[in-house]
Amino acid sequence: MVAYLSLLLPAAIETTQALAPIGRACDTSDVVANGAGGLVGTALAALVIVFLRCTPLPRGTARKGLIATGIATALMGTVLYASVDLVVMNHTVASPATSAQKAAIDQRLRGAFGGAYRVTDYSVTTTGFDDAATVTAYFGNGMAELSWPDQWDFTVQVMSATDEPIEAFSVPGAAAGAGAAERPVGDKDAVLIARAYADRFAPWGTRNAKVKVARPDDGGLPGWLVSWRRYEREVVLPHRFDVRIDEEGRVSELTERKVADPQLPPVRVTEGEAWKTFAKSFPERADAIEEKPDPTLSAQFRDGEWRVDWLLVATTSTGSLEAAVDATDGSIHDPAEILLARNSEVP
Repeated sequence: MVAYLSLLLPAAIETTQALAPIGRACDTSDVVANGAGGLVGTALAALVIVFLRCTPLPRGTARKGLIATGIATALMGTVLYASVDLVVMNHTVASPATSAQKAAIDQRLRGAFGGAYRVTDYSVTTTGFDDAATVTAYFGNGMAELSWPDQWDFTVQVMSATDEPIEAFSVPGAAAGAGAAERPVGDKDAVLIARAYADRFAPWGTRNAKVKVARPDDGGLPGWLVSWRRYEREVVLPHRFDVRIDEEGRVSELTERKVADPQLPPVRVTEGEAWKTFAKSFPERADAIEEKPDPTLSAQFRDGEWRVDWLLVATTSTGSLEAAVDATDGSIHDPAEILLARNSEVP
């Protein structure tokens, strides 16, 4: 009975985390780890009972306990099956990078910063979907990541601090950096520095694109996020290039996506129809919506093909509701409620 309870208790905890709006995730690996620990403890206790001639539980008590835990397991399994969408996926696994992966991310890092950084270590993390993985290169206080095998997405984060000017990247020819006469004092200065970087290292990322600048409030280092976006009519095409400029005028973050302009399906679903589909996905929360910002039509790569989605967000008193509605066939994808109070996501 004790062994059974050692398995039932962690299973009950994970079931509660799956069902209760407490900002926690349900993970079967926790059941395995905690249950294994309980079984080991039960086995050790059984040895103590044998060798020290202790008194075990009476058979009647053990039998009643087994019946009760069996009923509890059946009820818990029924509720879990009826209330939760179970997803099977591989856990993240880190492994050494191959020579091809090292060469690919080295080439992208040299192209992005002109050989300013020397990689000291590599790793590969599988994502759990097909053969997709992320190759990571470490250098000094920074890191770069490259999606594999498509090599579409490339991101870099560089430590930015005024007392370590060699870490964040000073753009050659731009009036920025610890030794420069000026530092960026506004959006315009940040855009000029970002353009100087793009003209030298990533001219492909800004062609036929509109530039936007913002001071993000994402908990990261202060600075400006300068983004270039391209459009096909009103549809936002896959982003190609973002760069973050710190308050010293240096590059602290970089996002590249080298994707050719896709052939997109026609837009047949109107904004109003998309909102109606959106509301049907949140039947119990639709009346709680306080504001609906203007949605975005965006190109999204899904299930091996490019689609056009209405990206919809509606705010409530406790957070926001989010979903993507396919602008061609009207199907809805990834509906979620984001709870601001706990900074958690409820699918």
